[in-house]
Amino acid sequence: MKHIKIILNLTLIFTVFFELHSQNYLVELNSNISSKENLPFFLTANKFGAIPNSNNILLNTSIYSDFKNNNNRFNIAYKTSISGYIADKNNVLINELYVSIASENWQLDVGSKNDDIVFKGLSVSNGNIINSINTRAFPGINFKTRSYLELPFAKNWLKVKANYAEYFLNDKRAVDNTHLHYKSLYFKSKLSDKLSLISGLDHYVQWGGTSEEFGKQPTNFKTYLKYITGTGDGNKTEDQINSSNAWGNHIGNYLFQLNYTGENSNWSIYLSHPFEDRSGREFANYPDGLYGFFIDLKKPKSFITHLITEFQYTKHHGKNSSENGLIDNYFNNSVYKSGWTFFGRTIGSPFFTTKAPENGITYGIDQNRLTSFNFGFKGYLSDNIQYKTNITYTKFAGWFNNPINKSLFAPYLEVLISEESIPFNITVGTSADFGDFLPTNFGGFLKLTKTGIF
Repeated sequence: MKHIKIILNLTLIFTVFFELHSQNYLVELNSNISSKENLPFFLTANKFGAIPNSNNILLNTSIYSDFKNNNNRFNIAYKTSISGYIADKNNVLINELYVSIASENWQLDVGSKNDDIVFKGLSVSNGNIINSINTRAFPGINFKTRSYLELPFAKNWLKVKANYAEYFLNDKRAVDNTHLHYKSLYFKSKLSDKLSLISGLDHYVQWGGTSEEFGKQPTNFKTYLKYITGTGDGNKTEDQINSSNAWGNHIGNYLFQLNYTGENSNWSIYLSHPFEDRSGREFANYPDGLYGFFIDLKKPKSFITHLITEFQYTKHHGKNSSENGLIDNYFNNSVYKSGWTFFGRTIGSPFFTTKAPENGITYGIDQNRLTSFNFGFKGYLSDNIQYKTNITYTKFAGWFNNPINKSLFAPYLEVLISEESIPFNITVGTSADFGDFLPTNFGGFLKLTKTGIF
């Protein structure tokens, strides 16, 4: 907690210092209601962890400044976003609090900053099976390239993008004050004037902290190098800090994305493949992954402007080729028992449902073997009325020794009205749960949004 307070205090200092920039503001009043005690699945999923899972009234206020000129050699952006809500349990939370300092090619983010939304918000996992927009932002420091950089030896056909970050998981966990390391490396290859291929990986490691069962975990530099490189001796010595393959709790993702840029449409085909150990890194858990196709019809203000279709499969878990006879059991860990969760929500695809909390602590993932289909599209009903809809069907298989066969059909629709005669934007939406995985449930929301500059 000490490190987190330092980061947040620095963020506040930077924010106040740079208030000489023109200020953008957002004020949002939101109300969610349902026919059951809890809201339908998609009224809380992929909302950056900001919507409580019960009937509520929520007020969100934000003050921010974006980068003024991307060509400047030194640039600053910042944001403070705070929400308060009345629900079954009232609360006030910080959604985002950060300062970003950038040069022409590099950027440093300090604080808690939400990830960018890709594929126009139509992907149910934001295009990445291990990191969706289902949770609040991690507090920490992230150093990254601003975009793909040219390589001196391959200017015409290959570019690179990378990051290196250290975060703190400041929720209530089985391992208190867990550190989170993150790095990524992506390449963009030009195949032709219209085709390009993006390939790369994300690598996260939960490390350090104090386990309620195994005690304080080492944080010295020598051990840190083992955490971030995924090395270890393959046993459970040293107070059982290592898993069967490496020290710390490792979560990784390969991403392959083929992009086409045409005169009448742009499209992307992508695969997001999870791994947690050597078997996953070598694709021994194939065909597990998120498969998607996204298309931009390049027809502004038409009835359909963008479409997506996705298929998610996670029933294999490396069961036929796992090391030491162990199965991956995605997003769970024997030491870091809160697993791949943050503030009670799954960090990855929201269909990896969490276990019910015990004394305020979430002990990992409950359902992680499933197949899921998503079809979504968006467009305009008129010049001032936009809509977005997703239709998903998910089949949960349960664990190998405790199989289930339960389904969730979850449609979602939202409509945005932006009339010049009205001083704020109006968003209305509805969603429902059908099937036997969750109780049949109907819900909706009304959101009023005002933005401006002062």
